[in-house]
Order: sequence, then C-alpha cells, then structure tokens
Amino acid sequence: LFGVLAIRLWRRALKVSREKKLGNFLLASLASALACGIGYFSICHSMSLMYSYFGMKAFHSFRLQPALSLFQTSLGYWKNADALGGQGICQLWTGDAGEGIRSLNKAKALRHGKGSPFENFYEGLYYFYHDDATSAAPLLEAASADPDFEWDVTKLFAVIQLDQGQPDEAAKLMQPFMQTEVTDVDQAYVMASLKLADGKKAEARALVDKFLADAPTPFWKARLEKLRIKIQETP
Repeated sequence: LFGVLAIRLWRRALKVSREKKLGNFLLASLASALACGIGYFSICHSMSLMYSYFGMKAFHSFRLQPALSLFQTSLGYWKNADALGGQGICQLWTGDAGEGIRSLNKAKALRHGKGSPFENFYEGLYYFYHDDATSAAPLLEAASADPDFEWDVTKLFAVIQLDQGQPDEAAKLMQPFMQTEVTDVDQAYVMASLKLADGKKAEARALVDKFLADAPTPFWKARLEKLRIKIQETP
C-alpha cells in the first residue's frame, strides 16, 4: 500500500508546479521511507518464522545442533519468544543448561511469564530424565493441556507414581489406555510394572524383553533392565 502510494506521489511530484514540488517531494519521500521500513521488518519477520519452522523440524528429527543453529539464525532476524524457547530447549538438551534456562526465562518474559506447551514439555522431560520429579511435575502438568502432549505426560506421571511406590495411582492414570496397543518404551515400562504389581510376571517379562533390545535411550534401557531384575527376583 505504501509502495503504491509512494509511486503515485513521485509521479505527481514530477507534474505539479514548481511552487508545489517541495511539498510533494517531501510526501513522496516520507511514503517511500515508510514503504521501505515496513518491507524491511516484514522480510525480517518472515525470515525469522521460516528459520524457526525449520528449527522445529530439525529438533523433532533429533538433530539438536542444527536445530539450535536454525533457532539462533531466526533470532538474528527477529527476537521472538518461540525462537528463544526453541534455542533454550536445544541448549538444555545439548548440555548447556545454564544458557538454556536463561533463554527459556527470556521467552517466558516475552509471554508475560508463560511458557509454550513445547517448552513446558521438553523442559519438564529434561528434569524428569535427571530424576527431579519435583521440578518436572508442574511443567509437565502445564504441557498436558495441549492434546499433542497429553498422552506422553500421562505416561510420565504414571512412571513418577511407580517411582513413589504407588502402583494403584499409576493404574488410575493409565485406566483409559489399558487396552491401547503398547508401542512406546515408556508405555511398555509402565504396563510391565503394573502387570508385575498384579502378579502377572510372565506378561511383564514378555513386555520388557520385547522393548529392552530396542530401547531408544540409555535412560529407558537402564529402567527396563532394573525392572527385568525385579521380575526375576519376585517370588
């Protein structure tokens, strides 16, 4: 709009009388400056969104360093909460916890103290993997309001209840999903633990054996191995 206006004003400035030229040149210059400014910020905003989008794609493909680089490039174009949050999560999971927390706090400040479901979930998962259920629980609970994270959070809360020696509470959480096909290692861990608590040792052992060899992380592999030992030692 301002670009079209600037063009029309420049054309007009060339046609008006000498007395009116200065005023028309000033208006044309102002419209041109506004058009250039708006165009610049629009391009920066669009580039930031594009790099942030590809950063998220890289993160979900477990390519953390490329994801971090893409989020940082996004911030170079436009400082926004989502790119800051993505940068913080990548820093957290690549071992730079201090910088990660600072980036996440900056992202929350831009949202008036609120984290996004993505940030809440992966920050909570980080604490969960570091055996800090106290810090993980409120973040995971906040993330569970998003349907994309509800199922994963349910499984993690069930694990927390099992760790606290409360299989009945874990069973209540998993009740709506008891007939769901077991496809994930965290789900297998919970279901095997519940079956052991119910005295179904053979079913528990079968689940552990099925998922142990292909456990995606050392965290879950170690848990499944401990659970297998517990099954063997249970009378």
